[in-house]
Amino acid sequence: MHSAINVSGLNKSFGGKQVLFDLGLAVEPGEMVALIGASGSGKSTLLRHLAGLACADGGAGSSIQVLGRSVQSAGRLNGQVRRLRADIGYIFQQFNLVGRLSVLSNVLLGRLGRMPRLRGSLGLFNHEEKLSAMAALERVGLAEFAHRRASTLSGGQQQRVAIARALTQEAEIILADEPIASLDPESARKVMDILADINATDGKTVVVTLHQVDYAARYCERVVALKDGRVHYDGPVQALSGAFLNELYDGDLDAGLLLPKPAQHGASHIPLSLVAA
Repeated sequence: MHSAINVSGLNKSFGGKQVLFDLGLAVEPGEMVALIGASGSGKSTLLRHLAGLACADGGAGSSIQVLGRSVQSAGRLNGQVRRLRADIGYIFQQFNLVGRLSVLSNVLLGRLGRMPRLRGSLGLFNHEEKLSAMAALERVGLAEFAHRRASTLSGGQQQRVAIARALTQEAEIILADEPIASLDPESARKVMDILADINATDGKTVVVTLHQVDYAARYCERVVALKDGRVHYDGPVQALSGAFLNELYDGDLDAGLLLPKPAQHGASHIPLSLVAA
């Protein structure tokens, strides 16, 4: 069986400054992995490369494969990367919704990668696709908001719409880039509960970048820590210590980032039927 994600020899520079250094990573199907590290460590840059939204520096040993297919190699994107992106759900920190469109219309946009271009460009979604989108909204607790403009929703609600869009997309891999960074604690918990349920119930592979280490500890069994563009740690979350985290964040660790007291994995999760609007 192929790894869900396989990265080798990844280097990336911006304006002459290198930000990723010979990075390697493998994620197995069905894993939920947290990427942690200080701002500027390379978390978001790595995630964008996994989705084919950015192209690495050249180099014969550089490659990224997702679901056994090449995203990019030796600094060049695969010519079929658009087709591959249909299997990769990407959740942005700032939601990336079209504010003037309805919630339902935003969720339906997740189908575009699996539709003929002409039908997609005209927004001609069939009954089955609309039912799928409504089911996704029901799952994230927002079905009653289907016909509201997306811009009228709170930040936490908009992020849940973005997750519903990825569900409608039928993505095999969910890449979530700081999905709770701008949310209040209750909204953050709802978003993480939903991502954890997608991983546990649907078996989808989830990679989530988090600045909040306590959320990484609560929801992910495996953590990959980046520092200065390199993998600084890759292993079980239980092995992390306060001393290591202070070193990882150069002593600039807020009290809210400290690891919580050990708790049974998943104990904080709530059924999606209880996720309120």
